[in-house]
Amino acid sequence: MPYWIIGKDGATYGPADLPTLRRWVTEHRIVATTPVAESEAGPWRDASLVAELASAFGAEGTAPHAGAVPPPPPASPPTAPVAAMPIGDWPPTGVAVPQLVSGIFNLVAGVGWLFTCFGVVLTVPLVVLGIQELRSYAKASSTPPSRYVESSRTKAVLAICTVLAGNVASAICGIIILTQLPSNDDPRLRG
Repeated sequence: MPYWIIGKDGATYGPADLPTLRRWVTEHRIVATTPVAESEAGPWRDASLVAELASAFGAEGTAPHAGAVPPPPPASPPTAPVAAMPIGDWPPTGVAVPQLVSGIFNLVAGVGWLFTCFGVVLTVPLVVLGIQELRSYAKASSTPPSRYVESSRTKAVLAICTVLAGNVASAICGIIILTQLPSNDDPRLRG
């Protein structure tokens, strides 16, 4: 069965077979908290929770050779990075597109408030939220789904609060995001 991992650099690597993953554990390329999935789309879970890999980790989630000096990191990645997932797979389009639009509206509204007497008081929170939403959108396909959903839920609530600054468009996007987020029992979030 093929597996995919998210490396320390945030890139997705795979497919790799089980013997290769076990070798990567002994080479310290995979640690207990490395996200692992059986498909490019997930669900992602810690490597120590994958039954086939559990024996490769000791009681504290380290490789059996933890006492030994770890070898130097490899000069090149174990395999070529997997191409980014299409936006239709993950994240859900009903979440990603409103998040992008909300981020843009927050930046525009923040710059608009800069030239008023409320300047910094309203500009800074709107710009920071806008940048965070755009970063989440850009990294959505490489972020484990459960972490992405929690982050998106928080940002959506904050986007709804921007109605207090007159940013109705971002507030509407926040409502759309909250209605489109997968529920906690969605199989894509298990891990």
